[in-house]
Amino acid sequence: MLTIQKRLWISNLMLILITIILLIGVSLLITEKSREFIGFPSYDDQRKHPVLNRAFLRTDRIIIKTIESEPDQFLDSDYLNQLDNFLNSFSTALIVKKDNNIVYYSPFLTEIDNNYHTVLEQQINTSQGEDDIVRISDTLFMKTVPITFADNSKGNLFLINDATAISLELQTFKNTIIYILVLFLIIMVIINTLITYFLSKQIVNPIIRLKNAAQQIQKGDYNFQLKAPSKDEIGALFESFEEARKQLKKSEETQKKYEQNRNELITNISHDLKTPITTIKGYIEGIIDGVPKSKEKQNKYLETIYQNAVHMESLIEDLFLLSKFDLDQSPYQFEYINIKEYLADCYEELQFDFQEKGIKLEYKVDYNEKKLVKADRQQLKRVILNIINNAINYKSAINPKIEMILTEKGQEAQIEIKDNGIGVSEDVLDKIFERFYKEDKARSNSSPGTGLGLYIARKIILDHGGSIQAKSRVGLGTSIFFTLPVVK
Repeated sequence: MLTIQKRLWISNLMLILITIILLIGVSLLITEKSREFIGFPSYDDQRKHPVLNRAFLRTDRIIIKTIESEPDQFLDSDYLNQLDNFLNSFSTALIVKKDNNIVYYSPFLTEIDNNYHTVLEQQINTSQGEDDIVRISDTLFMKTVPITFADNSKGNLFLINDATAISLELQTFKNTIIYILVLFLIIMVIINTLITYFLSKQIVNPIIRLKNAAQQIQKGDYNFQLKAPSKDEIGALFESFEEARKQLKKSEETQKKYEQNRNELITNISHDLKTPITTIKGYIEGIIDGVPKSKEKQNKYLETIYQNAVHMESLIEDLFLLSKFDLDQSPYQFEYINIKEYLADCYEELQFDFQEKGIKLEYKVDYNEKKLVKADRQQLKRVILNIINNAINYKSAINPKIEMILTEKGQEAQIEIKDNGIGVSEDVLDKIFERFYKEDKARSNSSPGTGLGLYIARKIILDHGGSIQAKSRVGLGTSIFFTLPVVK
């Protein structure tokens, strides 16, 4: 399987190969066009009239002008020597032929190899006066120019050009092109290698990091942090992956917490149900065995059985509501409530029962009755009863008193339920809203309540968009405050 890194290297290698092929083609084309530009025919050029050599182009005008004006000057030795010297500066020699006789033969041609002399003589003897260029050798070219002298006799001018210098120039140009091509390719290979390396570092390495991170998550390890390597698409991918890691870690922690709570719930339910069931079973066995002889003793047994049954019923009801909260199936029916009148009705309803129990209940108000709150009447009453029952469970032994105080707190209605009971120590004050929390560590039946009342109250208030907290002093009592947002 090709990895991204291998694909990057292969794509860059293909780019280099394509560039090499293109550069070679362009170099050959430039070299060939340069040969044509300077008038140097190709080896496979079969044209009868190839492009004129530079030297021929420079001498053509002078010769043609003289032929047209004074053709007999090509019979003057002084003029021929002067013209020949001029042509020699262009590596060109002159031969003049009149009829079948050689009138002038350039000394420059003595430097030519004898092998070429033979070919040259054959070309001169067989030439019919065509105005063309003939290749004598790889670097030796001859141009024939027909001429008519003053006495109407025919002749030819032969311009022989030694293109060795041009050939060397072409070879030098060709070598230069090759050197430039090699240098360019070396530079290109280095640049492409560096680009591939940095791309690999910026793309492949982050992907490897993501792969390792995914493997850690697969093993259940969320205790790491991914930092974005850049502010681009890969950086955005890292941020998304990091956010997913946080969510997974949070979900795992929540799952562990739920599992812990579930185990704790089973343990607490087992304990809280076992105690009243054992008590009920023992008292019923006593009644069956005829232990309570008097009517008063039997009534006491029955009263104990009833109280434990009520305790079990309250626990089961709280557990049923708790399961709905955990499944987010809280049966809320919100409506706009005049909280001042609502608390007054609760006070009237509870007052008689409190008098029978010897507890003084008071209701104090400092609130604008026009400000309504959005709440579920039934669930809000459960909150109030749970807090009050908690106050009753830990009431003062002397003159117990509970106060309901309604005040305004910014854009919220604040309800305080205050008692003068035994109070709660500062170090456990934050724990009283935890599920199944009881200050009695033995968790015996002597510890009143189910340990769920304040937890349920806190859950309901938070679902209403409010807040709840407690203040307490040991021996002086406890105040529990909760707020509800005022409807605009």
